[in-house]
Amino acid sequence: MIRTILLSALLLSSAPAVLGQGTKKPKLLVGIMVDQMRADYLPRFYDQMGNDGFKRLLREGFQCRNTHYNYVPTVTGPGHSSVYTGTTPRYHGVVGNSWYDRRLRRDVYCTDDSTVQLVGTPKGMGVSARNQVSTTLGDEMKMVSNGRSKVLAISLKDRASALPAGHMADGAFWFDINTGDFISSTYYMPALPKWVADFNAQKKADYYRQQTWTPLRGPEAYLNSVADSNSFERIFKGKTSATFPYDLSKLAPENPPAYEAVNISPFGNNLLTDLALAALTNTDLGRDDVPDLLAISYSSPDPVGHTFGPLSKEENDVYLRLDLEIARLLQALDKTVGKGNYTIFLTADHGASEVPKYLAQHHAPSGAQSHATLNKGAADYLTEQLGAGQWIETERNNMYYLNRPLIASRKLELARVQNLLADYLRSQPGIAQVNTTSQLLTSSTGAFLETKLQNGLYYQRFGDVRFELEPGWTWEMGVGATHGSGYLYDSHVPLLWFGAGVTPGISYQYHSITDIAPTGAMLVESKLPSACTGQPIAEVLSTTPTKSRRK
Repeated sequence: MIRTILLSALLLSSAPAVLGQGTKKPKLLVGIMVDQMRADYLPRFYDQMGNDGFKRLLREGFQCRNTHYNYVPTVTGPGHSSVYTGTTPRYHGVVGNSWYDRRLRRDVYCTDDSTVQLVGTPKGMGVSARNQVSTTLGDEMKMVSNGRSKVLAISLKDRASALPAGHMADGAFWFDINTGDFISSTYYMPALPKWVADFNAQKKADYYRQQTWTPLRGPEAYLNSVADSNSFERIFKGKTSATFPYDLSKLAPENPPAYEAVNISPFGNNLLTDLALAALTNTDLGRDDVPDLLAISYSSPDPVGHTFGPLSKEENDVYLRLDLEIARLLQALDKTVGKGNYTIFLTADHGASEVPKYLAQHHAPSGAQSHATLNKGAADYLTEQLGAGQWIETERNNMYYLNRPLIASRKLELARVQNLLADYLRSQPGIAQVNTTSQLLTSSTGAFLETKLQNGLYYQRFGDVRFELEPGWTWEMGVGATHGSGYLYDSHVPLLWFGAGVTPGISYQYHSITDIAPTGAMLVESKLPSACTGQPIAEVLSTTPTKSRRK
């Protein structure tokens, strides 16, 4: 008995010391997301990159080589929500960039909020994270610090800023391609802070709109890309071919959106880094011992990928230039926050498919379905089986929403109609997986695509029947890249950790993208987001070095 009491006292007295022996807590956690960055891009472009950007993160940080999205659809809105909430759409509710609302009988964009107004621009729908039903890492940092942690999010896209910012952020800012300014909404603030207004007054977007995009390096840097002149790329507005150079001043349209050319070029990344540096200089991020969060999302690689494809010389060049922006950001963090005082994680919101036309020409598995053909066939089949009526309200995100009032009025079982539609879809070319919502709610097979479909199911926003196309199949046998599927080209993304609390190393263990938020929470000693389903990545938090990487 005495021994037990003494042991308990010893444990209690040593508890604070044990807590204090953990990894160093950063003053600033920086989340960097790159829109449409596949995991193969880093090794593919590695040899042509400088030493101070991605290579520094790899050399001095920890790399998780086998990181995946564990749900569908793999698109921007759900991707950013999942990283910062530590869970899947099933629990954070962002099931797509937009979805069909049965009650409103119309589409809803993921950050639409009619209760707030935009700040810094005279018109447009209000933006917030209100549709995201879980807290974020930033929300929890604010709560556990009694509001002393500062949370800021920036991007070219509103959804890539508002969703990471969460519900309690000090600011969320995104690029208005009509005006060239960074804007926000009254959900976060009544007016733009002075440092953002001053930044907008510099008209940096106008400067970048006058630039000419040429290859950063010589031909030897692009050996892993297809020839500049090919048939796999969309032609930029204002040009007659998809080839360098791109004089942005001649590509900018006379009518809005006036700054679209900046967005679909590497200079969008430059502009966002400029804003990040302004934030570090003009705010007190990372200036005290209460951890802060800065979420940065580089959006330009996504429209470049959609336009030219992942094997294009243009996409290759975007990443060589983004490497310089990462180096510039690291240099600024070293100066303003201090080496060893900040931690970075870098990942992507999704990957990308190869260009469908490229796959077809090279005899790789590929194909194309047609929305119009598939939807008409489905509607005709239900009419044939059930009688005349508009049995389908709409199709969105590979989901069919049935006309439930009509089904009820005809005294039909919803499950029967769902199964009829599912049976029809299974018979169509290019369809790999079909599940009714009822099946997804009750199935426990653990099948590859079925599990990803289940993780994407938030019932209030989900359809009645969900399907996935075959690998390599898209909705158009065309040019440029796409994404959204559950296959590895869309789900496998890079994940790098760097800075305070991170021991250099590399892991080939499988990790889900939902593991990022709980790992970040452990580093900053925060509570986990409310619906978090991910697990902290033990290898990142370990103080024991793991397998080394190339220099």
